[in-house]
Amino acid sequence: MFALLTNGRTVSAIGINNILQQTATVGIVAIAQTFVMLTGAIDISFYGAGLFISVLGAATMTSRYDLNIVGGEPVPISVGIGLMILAGISVGFVNGFVSSYFAVPALVVTLGTWQITQGLAQFLGQGYTITDLPEALKPFGRGEILGLPIPVWLMLGLFVAAYVVLQHTRFGRAIYAVGGNPGSAHLSGINVRRIQVGVFVVAGLLLAIAAISVEARLMAVSNRTFLGITIDSIAAVTVGGVSIYGGRGTIAGVFLGTFILAVIGNGLNSIGATPDIQGVTKGAIILAAIAIDSHQSRRRNLV
Repeated sequence: MFALLTNGRTVSAIGINNILQQTATVGIVAIAQTFVMLTGAIDISFYGAGLFISVLGAATMTSRYDLNIVGGEPVPISVGIGLMILAGISVGFVNGFVSSYFAVPALVVTLGTWQITQGLAQFLGQGYTITDLPEALKPFGRGEILGLPIPVWLMLGLFVAAYVVLQHTRFGRAIYAVGGNPGSAHLSGINVRRIQVGVFVVAGLLLAIAAISVEARLMAVSNRTFLGITIDSIAAVTVGGVSIYGGRGTIAGVFLGTFILAVIGNGLNSIGATPDIQGVTKGAIILAAIAIDSHQSRRRNLV
């Protein structure tokens, strides 16, 4: 349909490349959201946390003296990336620890960390767009292998890794068990709290990887970096068939949901749809997916 409306632009080489680039970032974050939602929780901190991770890396690696937070001298790229990964894991650990050990709903906890990390990002970046990042970072976001952007290969590799973890490891089976019935999981010997913390730590790590990829592709960080990523990840996961109640869903479905959303988003851009129309479309998709999931859950409970 979009191909007809745009005279084939959405299926051109440029259009397909745009879809793949969009899929890469959203796909990695959707994997993160999948791990969390399979336990029956949800993480809405991705925008603030992703922005904080990106600003932290950029503000330590930039060669701009006025924006560098470590005395004007940029740190080595390995140190900057390490800080970003550490920040992602730390945010994930806080989300998981507070929500599981203090019995606070994950929605409330991640709402708080969203605001905290967004505030920290504003403080570190002073509201400016941070540029002049090291050239050695660029291949991570703009390099290609066999004609495909490196971020796309990274996303595909992470989807495969997530499939292996969720389907063929004890950790993966425990995630489904906790999401299906935490009480039964506990009685079967699963450390429910540890699993709940673990999925948020995995989510934080994946968010940091996505932040590195985006930063390397843009070679800059602004307040708009990661804008809308939370809603996109939730949409991809719900469209992909992961239940908001936990315990059901596959990573293959999430991959398909991510690609479908990327095609829709690219198509809407191609026909000149305004951001508010795109927001309405994504919201309607999420509501429809949740309504179907709720209906199926009620039917399952009646059987």
